[in-house]
Amino acid sequence: MRSKVLLATSALLAASLIGCGGDENGQTPAPPAKGNEIPANITSDLTLTADQDWLLRGIVHVRAGATLTIEPGTTIKGDKSTLGTLVIDPGARIHAEGTKDEPIVFTSRSEPGDRSAGDWGGVILLGKAPINVTGGKANVEGIEASAETEYGGTDPADNSGVLKYVRIEFGGILLSTDNEINGLTLAGVGSGTTIDYVQVRYTLDDCFEFFGGTVNAKHLVCTYNQDDGIDWDLGYTGKLQFVVVQQDPAAVDDTNAFEGDNDAMGTTNAPISEPTIYNATLVGKNVDVDKQQYAMLLRRATKASLYNIVATGFEAGIDVRDASTVSLEGAIFHGNLAQNVAYVETPEGEGSEKDDDMGFDEVKWFTDSGNVEVDPMLVAPYDREAPDFRPKATLTTGAVTPPSDGFFDTKASYAGAFSQDDTWLDGAWISFTPN
Repeated sequence: MRSKVLLATSALLAASLIGCGGDENGQTPAPPAKGNEIPANITSDLTLTADQDWLLRGIVHVRAGATLTIEPGTTIKGDKSTLGTLVIDPGARIHAEGTKDEPIVFTSRSEPGDRSAGDWGGVILLGKAPINVTGGKANVEGIEASAETEYGGTDPADNSGVLKYVRIEFGGILLSTDNEINGLTLAGVGSGTTIDYVQVRYTLDDCFEFFGGTVNAKHLVCTYNQDDGIDWDLGYTGKLQFVVVQQDPAAVDDTNAFEGDNDAMGTTNAPISEPTIYNATLVGKNVDVDKQQYAMLLRRATKASLYNIVATGFEAGIDVRDASTVSLEGAIFHGNLAQNVAYVETPEGEGSEKDDDMGFDEVKWFTDSGNVEVDPMLVAPYDREAPDFRPKATLTTGAVTPPSDGFFDTKASYAGAFSQDDTWLDGAWISFTPN
C-alpha cells in the first residue's frame, strides 16, 4: 500500500529460591522451590538468582506483603502446557531491576527455533490505584477471580515495585473474547511503581495493557505483537514517554498501535481515561490489510493528551470511533505534522454505516488543529531483525517541550521516541531476533 506517515507533535509502555524474612507479619513462609520451579504461592520475600534459569508453571502469585526480587541477568521461562503466568497481587511487590547488559528476561520454555507467540502467559501487576468501575474494584482478565486478586482502590501513589531493563517475549494468551493475558498487564497500578526500559515482543495479544491506575512508564518497546501495542481502559490516567511500537505485517487480528477506551460501554464514569504521552514512534504493517489497523484508535469516551508522535505505515492514522469520544476530545492533536494522513477514517469512509462517529470528520479535525504533512525519514523502521527507528535528522520542527514535572525528560523537544543520535535501544536488554 502507499505508506501513510503521521508525525504528531502535540495533542490532547543463590542456586535455589530463598525465603528471606516474612515471619514478623505472621505470614507463612513460602514453600521451597522444586529445583528451579518457582513456588505457586509466594507469601514471603523471595529472590530469584541469576545463576540458573527459573520455571513459571501455572499461575504463580506473589501475595500481599511479599516482595519477589529478581537479580540482574536472570531468565524466567514460562511453561506452555500450564500457561505459566506471574501475578503480583495488590499489596505485593516485584523488584526486577536488570541492567542494560544484564537484563531480566521472561521467555518461552521452548528451545530457540521452536518458540512462538502464545507459548506462555505473561506478567500481571495488580495495584490499589483508582479505576472507574462501580465499587472501585475489579478482577483482571485471564486469571481466576478472588478477593486476593481484586485490583483498584483509592491510593493513586500505590507501589507495586520496579520493572527496569526487562524483556517479556513469546507470551500472551487469548483464552476467549475479551479474556486474554497480555505481555505486561498493569491493572490499578499506582504512580509509586517504576516501569522503565521494558520490551514486550512476539506476544499473542497486546504488548502493554493498562486497566485504570496512575502508573507512569518510560522506554516501552513493543515489537511484532499480534494485537495492540498500548491499550488503555477503565480510567487510566498515567504518563508515558519514549514509546516504540513495531507491528507484525503477518498479524491477522485488528491491530492498533494505541487503542484507548474509557470503559467497554463508553460511559463517562470517573476517572476518565486520559493518559498523557510524549515522544512515541509507531510503525505499522506497511502492507494492504483486510483488518483495521490504526496508529491511534480513540473510542468509548476516552480522552488523551498526545505530543511528539511519529506514525508510519498504517492503513489509517487516526480514528475517533464514536460520538461520546468526540464530545470529550478536548484539544487533541494540535499542531501535528503528517504525511498522507488524508485517509484517517474507517475503510468505508466518512458517513458510512460503519463509521460510527456521528459524522465526525477526522480529516477536517486533524488539519484544523494545525497539522501539516512531512516525511519523517526514519532510517529503517520496517526491518524485522535490525530496525532503526531514528530519523535521519532530528525532528524538531513543530515539536513541543515536555513539561518539567519531575517525570518527563524535558530535553526531548522533538517528534518521535528518538533524536538523530539516540542510543537508548543499545545493549543486551533489547532483542529483535525472531525466534
